[in-house]
Amino acid sequence: MNPKELEEMLTTGNDLKKENGDNQRQVARGDGGTGDLKEGASVMRTIAWGPSMVLLALFMVSSAGAQAPAPRARIYVADAGNDRIARIDDMTGKGWITLGSFGHGTNQFSDPRGIFVDTAERIYVADTANYRIVRMNDMTGAGWTTLGTRGSGVHQFGEPVKISVDAAGKIYVADPENNRIVRIDDMTGKGWITLGSFGHGTNQFSDPRGIFVGTAGRIYVADTANYRIVRMNDMTGAGWTTLGTGGSEANQFARLIGISLDGAGRIYLADDGLSSIARVDDMTGVGWTALGSHGSGAYEFSRPIGISVDAAGGIYVADSGNHRIVRIDNMTGKGWTTLGSLGWGKNQLSLCGDIFVR
Repeated sequence: MNPKELEEMLTTGNDLKKENGDNQRQVARGDGGTGDLKEGASVMRTIAWGPSMVLLALFMVSSAGAQAPAPRARIYVADAGNDRIARIDDMTGKGWITLGSFGHGTNQFSDPRGIFVDTAERIYVADTANYRIVRMNDMTGAGWTTLGTRGSGVHQFGEPVKISVDAAGKIYVADPENNRIVRIDDMTGKGWITLGSFGHGTNQFSDPRGIFVGTAGRIYVADTANYRIVRMNDMTGAGWTTLGTGGSEANQFARLIGISLDGAGRIYLADDGLSSIARVDDMTGVGWTALGSHGSGAYEFSRPIGISVDAAGGIYVADSGNHRIVRIDNMTGKGWTTLGSLGWGKNQLSLCGDIFVR
């Protein structure tokens, strides 16, 4: 019997046993009436639906409708000062695993400051001081593939610092030294296209250090030295919209670097200069909420430069100057949890450059 049938038995007039005042058994029907208890199927049904079985049925119906909680996302960190990336299962440090050492070859990094994980769980890294981007299949380094050399031409980067991937698998890179963003179709470099030049107007950037692509395919950029965030529809710059000025009040920034979106399209920001994070509902700046001040305690940051949001709305921050990552349930700071201290061992970090949860 499936849960729907159980529920119908309880609610649509099936017979339940009761005792009347004369101690003669009758049946109470779902329509409120009663009748004499009959032999055969009715007896069996009445016996089967005694009080203990009713409780059991109710439990089965409610249990059938319940869903197991979704597994919490894994946490990926670009551990820039240790020239490696790290992955953990949760904020206890469970499942700690790292990949990388200093160098320029396979499974080596130099100051990696950006990290992203696609839906196939492939890992993308902005290998900053190697002037390249890297993709691998998993934390073993399998499928290691790189693209980039130093420069300002095709397949070249001046300083790749953040990386994002859209739903179609196209790869986006923030290249602040060249005051531009880059998009490629895949790791062969096919479809190379750039947008930006130095300036303060439309289709111009000044030291853009953060990038994120939303589920609708729109591109969000932390235009750091212009003290603003930028949103555009595509790599033509269509729909160019900005928010922000320099300062420390609502919708103002000092050194904006980290940028991410949640499932509702709200924008999350990590401001290195203000030692704080912020959230806005949209590009009008409505719903501005900020959290943090400079320090190393609860609700304090030192150089927060990466931010990510999980499917449940939990917020993760790369608190670089404190050599730790932080997780909070929401923008009130509820559930404040940290992991990390300065070092190169297990659950230790050095100037963590970015964070991503998947």
